[in-house]
Amino acid sequence: MARLVIFDKDGVILDLQATWLPVARAVAAYTASLIPSNGTTPQVTTADLLRAIGVDDAVGHIDPKGIFATGSFAQIRTKWQAMLPQEMIALDYDQAYRNEVKNIVYEHTRQSTKPKGDVVNPLKALYQDGFQLAMVTNDSEASARQSLHDLGIAELFCTIVGADSGYGSKPDPDGLLHCCDVAGVKAEASIMVGDTIADYEAAIAAGCKMFICVADAYEFRPYDDILPEHVITDLTGLPRLLGVGPTGPTAKL
Repeated sequence: MARLVIFDKDGVILDLQATWLPVARAVAAYTASLIPSNGTTPQVTTADLLRAIGVDDAVGHIDPKGIFATGSFAQIRTKWQAMLPQEMIALDYDQAYRNEVKNIVYEHTRQSTKPKGDVVNPLKALYQDGFQLAMVTNDSEASARQSLHDLGIAELFCTIVGADSGYGSKPDPDGLLHCCDVAGVKAEASIMVGDTIADYEAAIAAGCKMFICVADAYEFRPYDDILPEHVITDLTGLPRLLGVGPTGPTAKL
C-alpha cells in the first residue's frame, strides 16, 4: 500500500495566481529596470519578460503550462538572459541581482501566501491516518518552508525539497526519490500530487505508484493519460480518494 504522498506546492497547496502573480510582476519589473538603454534597439519591457515565461500581465493570468508555473528560477533566468542585450549583467552569476530577487520573493510571498481552498484539514486527515507527507517544488526550499509555516502545516511534512536543495528540479525525479529515502519507502509505494506536466513526468520517471492531478476541470489536466478518477479540483477530495474517511477508497492503491 502506498503510504507516502509527495506534493507539489504551487497550484496544489498554494493558489498559484493569488500567491505568485505579484511575485512574477515584481521580479520582472526589477529585471527590466536593470536593462541598459542603448537607444538603437527596442527596449525589452516588463510585459515582454512576463509573456516569455507564461504570464499575461494585462489580464493577470499565469499559464499553468508556462515556464513560470512549471520551471525553476534558473530556467526563468536562462529564458530572460536570451532576450536581454549583451551588455546586461549575467543573471545567473550576478550575486546582487540574485539576492534582490530573493528579497522580492520573500517580501511578496509573505504578503500573499494563499492556500488553494481548504488544505489544512485534508493534509491533517492524511497525516493522522498514518500517511507520510513530503513536498518537491521548483521553488526554493526556504520559500517553500516559509509558505508552509505561514499556513501552519510545515510540521506535517517529513521532508521539503526545493530546486536548490541539491536534487535538481522537476521533471528530474531525484527530489522525489530523496523523499522516498527519507520516508523509508520505495518509489512504488509513493503517490505524487501535482498540477503540471513537470510533476507528472517526475512521478513517471521516479516510478511512483500513482499520479493525482489537481486541476479546475478534467480537460485541464496536463497529460492525456491521467485518468478522470485521478483528477481533483483541490485537496479536499484527496482523503476520500486515498481511502481516508468513512466512505472508503475510490482508487486502487
